[in-house]
Amino acid sequence: MKKSTVCAALVASLMSSTAYATDVSGFLYTTLNGEGPNQVIAIERLEDGSLGEQTAYLTGSVGGANRDAGGDAAGDFGSQGAVQIIGDHLLAVNAGGNTVSVFGLDRDDGGLDHVANVASGGERPVSIAFTPKGAGSDEYWVVVGNQWNNPNVQKGGAGEGAIEMYPDAAFHAEGGGHEAVLEERNITLFSFDGETGELSLVEVLDTYSGTNGGPTTVSFNHDGTKIGVATWGISHFGTAVPTAQKPSRVYVYDFDGHTGEVSGERFFEKEGVAGSIGFSWHPGSDLLYVSNFNLIPRLRDHSLTVLADDGDAVSMVDHFGTGEGGDIDEACWTIVSEDGSKLYLSSFGGNLISEFDLDTSSMVSIVGDAKDTAYTLRRDGTPAGDTKDMYLSSDGAFMYVLGAYQTFTVSQYGLSASGSLSLAQEYDVEAAVEMGPGAYNFLGLAGFDK
Repeated sequence: MKKSTVCAALVASLMSSTAYATDVSGFLYTTLNGEGPNQVIAIERLEDGSLGEQTAYLTGSVGGANRDAGGDAAGDFGSQGAVQIIGDHLLAVNAGGNTVSVFGLDRDDGGLDHVANVASGGERPVSIAFTPKGAGSDEYWVVVGNQWNNPNVQKGGAGEGAIEMYPDAAFHAEGGGHEAVLEERNITLFSFDGETGELSLVEVLDTYSGTNGGPTTVSFNHDGTKIGVATWGISHFGTAVPTAQKPSRVYVYDFDGHTGEVSGERFFEKEGVAGSIGFSWHPGSDLLYVSNFNLIPRLRDHSLTVLADDGDAVSMVDHFGTGEGGDIDEACWTIVSEDGSKLYLSSFGGNLISEFDLDTSSMVSIVGDAKDTAYTLRRDGTPAGDTKDMYLSSDGAFMYVLGAYQTFTVSQYGLSASGSLSLAQEYDVEAAVEMGPGAYNFLGLAGFDK
């Protein structure tokens, strides 16, 4: 080959590489949460919203999937906030290893460098919340929600088969395990050094009874003065009329940013509403938007409950159905746009994302003039029971949604100026090499812009 040809090829290669590199606008991160060694998956986000190269990083601990558990649920459990980015570090739960992994995060290339695994303070960690200890501080308070288990009841109606109880019938019996408060089912406080990545356990803040379930999501409000905790309850599914459920709860505590202490516990619960998985605080108020998937028939318009905390009590100020409204589409995850104008809920069973408007007072309204909620479906043929966490790009142009339980994918949507969604890409996670429901149960979806 002539020297000039070699040079031309080299220049072309460098130009192509440079063009590709500048095309990377940010990164996404999720965890496999399979039955074996856990992995964090880093995925490039390109300028056009599509997803590029992916890299898997071992956490040194194990995931929490278990296809042999929970009958037809095949080990499924839900949470929100399982992966968090704090400055130049990424924290991820290892639900089967009862640990939290800390990674250093390279904000130039998205790479991760494992720092340490730290005991979560309980059993089955599923959610992480954080807040700075002071304005401009590189020290943070971190709270981890330890779920312990997700007890449930299945079937039992006419033609549905004999009722099934998990983990066993004794747990659900009068005086059984559901009445017990366990030290391992808790929220645990840590101190985090944003410079070194050191995560240090401080104390258990609160523990929970099995009647209303363990934590599914923990989250600080906009100014770090309150922390919310949603719990699982006891769900009864695989039946048209749930009769054996126990209500989930949404707790709010006052949080002292100087000492890390919580006080003033209050909570909301409603009979007939269980399986509260995800919730989001409004970015500028003390309203909480909560998704609920296990509803009795007359409360199917409670897939979304809007709660207000006044410092003394948590009360419901509004409620809405998702999807078709009358169907149980299993709304489970929530996300609010950065400007506080849009709210989205994703539904596990129906594989759809419901869209709501938020007005200047943070209250929820149906999009447009439609009587029913506006919603967007995943790709045709997606098996029922697959859709979980969401992530919105900071410019509000793109949404990414996990196919967490069966397809092992990330769906990319474009957002119109009004916030409506259009499916653009379904992206396979290559590290998910096994197939079948529950082989993995992806937990968490976080990201950043370059």
